[in-house]
Amino acid sequence: MLRALQFALALAVAATGLAAAQEPAPQPARAARAIKPPPAVPYDKAAKPLASVPLVNAGFESTVPGKVGSPEGWWVVQHAGPLSYTFEPDVTIRRSGERSLRVTNVGPEPFGAVYQTVAAAAFRGKTLRFSAWLRTEGTTGNRFASGAGLKLHSVRGGYPLELTEMRRDAVHGTTDWTRYEITLKVPAEAEGIEAGLVLFGPGRVWIDDVALDVVGDASSGGPSTGVAK
Repeated sequence: MLRALQFALALAVAATGLAAAQEPAPQPARAARAIKPPPAVPYDKAAKPLASVPLVNAGFESTVPGKVGSPEGWWVVQHAGPLSYTFEPDVTIRRSGERSLRVTNVGPEPFGAVYQTVAAAAFRGKTLRFSAWLRTEGTTGNRFASGAGLKLHSVRGGYPLELTEMRRDAVHGTTDWTRYEITLKVPAEAEGIEAGLVLFGPGRVWIDDVALDVVGDASSGGPSTGVAK
């Protein structure tokens, strides 16, 4: 529970800082601009990983209850306040297998997230890639981000050191199943890696078939950041 609260606090601090730094001057009302989601990354076009990092319940197939209502192996959290995001298995809409995880905005709070944590010691100095298949319905975003997106943190003491996230290019609107990926080079002082999905504001998003892979090491280099290339 403490880690979930720390994760929520880190998201809130990052979102608040971004808003403060980018708060625009008042402008006359104008028509909303359509935001295109990042391009698809087909599985057969993705870079071959050097190794795969085991995740618990990566396809959200497990029916074993997790902690505090989370799917097995995952944590769910929202910004403080009234219930604003639900996290439910969906046996009707899924990319593969018997079920996916559906995240739905049902209240006023700015974000809800689902994530999994792995120990960082074996991956320090290496580049990790987190990928997942997402499907969205009516994601409009808010002042913090444009919809639903992936997030990959390196953390120490429960607080982020380095992170990569889909924010301005988060998935916006109604879209079919599409594969997205982000990468992060793990710093030497990292204790944990947190990989997950965040929904900012209205709408709903489905997530399925996630993967965490090593795609670069200290000797070969490799990408340090990236969003849906």
